[in-house]
This record gives sequence, structure tokens and C-alpha cells, in this order.
Amino acid sequence: MKRNERKSTCISLEMVRRSVEELQMRRAGVSAKMIAEHLVRRFPVEKDITLLRKELKEVLDHAVSIGMLSRSEMDTYCLGTFRQKASNYKTDLSSFWERYYKRRPGRRLKPPPRKKVEKKNYENYYSDSSDFSDSDFSD
Repeated sequence: MKRNERKSTCISLEMVRRSVEELQMRRAGVSAKMIAEHLVRRFPVEKDITLLRKELKEVLDHAVSIGMLSRSEMDTYCLGTFRQKASNYKTDLSSFWERYYKRRPGRRLKPPPRKKVEKKNYENYYSDSSDFSDSDFSD
């Protein structure tokens, strides 16, 4: 069955933002499960929970990448503050390329290479005074 036959709509960024805004009045952090349940209650979205979670995850990742939402923990979201929005600001073009590369099979955005930290080799230096006790010098 197609989406139109089931009378369901795609999840939009505005729907997710509104849901988080309403749920955040009661809690500081909102889980993806709570957002999904709220969307099912308020909007004509997909009723199959597995398809809904997959679609919701993509929309949540996009909302975080453009700075509309902030991800505080692995599965907890909240509306971004002005400071977070300023630091997370991305242009539409850069967010498009980030999403495009994530969807391409075989090509993933790689984290920047870590600098190798060289361990300094310190030789063990001993103090002359601690090597010998007073009893060693007495005859």
C-alpha cells in the first residue's frame, strides 16, 4: 500500500519542532520514542512503528545538523538555545552535502585524523644521596 492510500503524510521538520516544543514544557529532554508517540497522536503519520522510527530518525538527524534541535544524549533532544544555534549554524548547502554523503553507500564522512602523541622517553635518574645510606659509609 502506498502512503496516499493509508492517508498518512511525511514527517516534516516543523512537525518535529512543534512536538519537541510541546513535550519540552513538561520535560527538559525529550526522547525519540516520546516524539514518535506524540506525532502519532497529533498528526496523520505512518502507524507502523518501525517505518515511523526510521523516518523520524532521518528527520531528527537533519534537524540536529541544521541546528533546529540539539542532541543532548544518545536519544534525547531539546530545542537549541541561542548560543547552541550560533555554534551549530550551517548553511543550507553544507547541510545538504553532509546529508548527501551520509546516504551514499561506501562513502562516509570520516572524522579528522587524530594527531599521534609522541611519548617522551625519560631515563631514570637517581639522586646520589638516596643511593647510599649513612650506615653504608661506616666501618
